[in-house]
Amino acid sequence: MTDLLEEFEQKREHLRKLVEEHISKRDEAAQKSHEYAEKRDELNAKVREMREAVKAKMNQKSELIAQVQKLRAEKEEHYKALSELRKEYKKIREEANLKSVDIREIRAKEKELQKLETKQQTTPLTKEDEQKVVAAIRRLTNEIKKMKKDREEELANNENVRALQEKIENERKMGEALKKQIDEISQKINALSEEITNDLAQLDETRKQADQFHEMFVKYNQESEKEHEAFIQAKNDLRDLEKVISTLKTKARTTKKKEKESDLQKKAMTLFDKFKNGEQLTTEDLLILQKAGFL
Repeated sequence: MTDLLEEFEQKREHLRKLVEEHISKRDEAAQKSHEYAEKRDELNAKVREMREAVKAKMNQKSELIAQVQKLRAEKEEHYKALSELRKEYKKIREEANLKSVDIREIRAKEKELQKLETKQQTTPLTKEDEQKVVAAIRRLTNEIKKMKKDREEELANNENVRALQEKIENERKMGEALKKQIDEISQKINALSEEITNDLAQLDETRKQADQFHEMFVKYNQESEKEHEAFIQAKNDLRDLEKVISTLKTKARTTKKKEKESDLQKKAMTLFDKFKNGEQLTTEDLLILQKAGFL
């Protein structure tokens, strides 16, 4: 029994160390899982903030696109009005009855000039005839220029033409102002698009890091639970072994007591036989007999 008890006591020491080892590993894994959970939660909170920021930029971009569409429609209306005004302006210029110059006379001279230029280029001429043609071309060119200049000056003073020119200028300026505004907003849209693309890439990377931290959290959390289960098992094994050792010790003590009592009885019987035979006993012998119940 002594050898068995020693073996169990050695096993008990091993289990005690094993319990401490599982507690240490469990607590270490739990601490790591807690750290990774905190990092994961921080990144997830950052992801939510980034997602809201991107969402706000997307809404801003949508609003700007809607604004651009509206401005483009307004711009097209102005350009359409401008086109109509220019047609009207051209028609007035062509049909206007001016005191100084008749447009039909200018056209007649331009037609005559074109014939002379064609004649100079395609018809063989004597030197004298060519000089006459060149002189006629120069004269007609100068006359046409003067007539057009006089007509432009008179048109510039015409109230209808001037009023129409002002309308055309106003429509042109309004159209250009809208175009400039559209270009500015379009640049903002492009800048926002680039920011959104970069933000989404950063958001995706942050989410990946959060997922990696979550995986590490799960890993160490499972390790902590595994070590806790092993700790419980080792603790239970230790408790059961403690009971066995306690029982063995109790039995050992009982056995030792019985052996001691048996030795005492044997010795007392020997002494009692001597006493009956009339042999002299010592005080110590008498105490043994008394203790064994013979006296």
